[in-house]
Amino acid sequence: MDKIERRQRMADVARQAGVSLSTVDRVLNERGSVSDSKRRKVLQAAQALGLKRLLPSPVHGLLRFDLLMVDSATDHFQRLTAAFVQHGQMHRSRLVLQRQVWQERDPQQLLALINKPKVPRQGMIVVAQDTPEVRAALKAQMDAGVPVVLLTSSLSGLTGATYVGIDNHKAGRAAGRLMSQWVRPGQGPVLLVTNSLLYHAHQQRVQGFLEVMGERAPNVAVLGPLECFDDDDLNAATLSEYASQAAPIAGLYTTGSGSTGVHRGLKRFKANPVWISHEATHQHAVMLAEGVLSLVLDQDPEGQAEAAIQQLLYANGDLAAPPQVHPQLRIVIDETVDSVRP
Repeated sequence: MDKIERRQRMADVARQAGVSLSTVDRVLNERGSVSDSKRRKVLQAAQALGLKRLLPSPVHGLLRFDLLMVDSATDHFQRLTAAFVQHGQMHRSRLVLQRQVWQERDPQQLLALINKPKVPRQGMIVVAQDTPEVRAALKAQMDAGVPVVLLTSSLSGLTGATYVGIDNHKAGRAAGRLMSQWVRPGQGPVLLVTNSLLYHAHQQRVQGFLEVMGERAPNVAVLGPLECFDDDDLNAATLSEYASQAAPIAGLYTTGSGSTGVHRGLKRFKANPVWISHEATHQHAVMLAEGVLSLVLDQDPEGQAEAAIQQLLYANGDLAAPPQVHPQLRIVIDETVDSVRP
């Protein structure tokens, strides 16, 4: 490529990126200071036009990703945190993962973390409740050029963000399919306990479960969903109330955590329903072995952490292809829990 043709190609890049020719020159030859957003536009235009040269990274220095997690002591979030620490160490030469937590009962904390970053960032990984305020805040960040990954729970009606997690509607349907095989009409009702329906993941699990129970076990009553917010005491009180009734529950599906409280409530009245829950944890391994818990649906938090980081690296031009890791929905029983549990 001669000098005139090279300059024409650079002019084409400048035109497509909406920047000056000098900006294109500074980006491609890594001279001078250019904002991250303009660098990204230039490199995207160069890639789209098939510019035949080795392109620099879209961002100078370390990439900074915000990890906005709910302040939860549940096993799922403990596993996620450990996985992010591990993958953050693996990529420490390229990125800084800035973990920040928000209180579930104070959604304004999450909005502040989204709207007012402490330092400039090149991406966000977010666990969020599905509210109009959260969707609007994330849309504003994406409009400003910040890539967003929704972790574990998607958001309804938000386009442009990448969801990383299992198909929660399918997980609920799987739970319903299995429950409908085990519980027959006349054995008693099925109790449906969830965390908070502000999370799209729990909305989807509940919806999927109710759909299949209606299709395959229409004569089995389903009580709930009852929001217990992963709280052990609230779970224990709820299970005690329903286990003590004249018609004891024959089945139980818990879409979230709080299994210590659930077990306490069941044990108090010596109730032993078919119980389907989520996450392959040490606690659940013990309950599966004892026969208290029938099975769990695991959502592969380790795979979620890896895929989320890869997605932001790809969005920033540091990976040539989208993530090849896809979190797996796994049905786990007592015989297989050790092969899944970290």
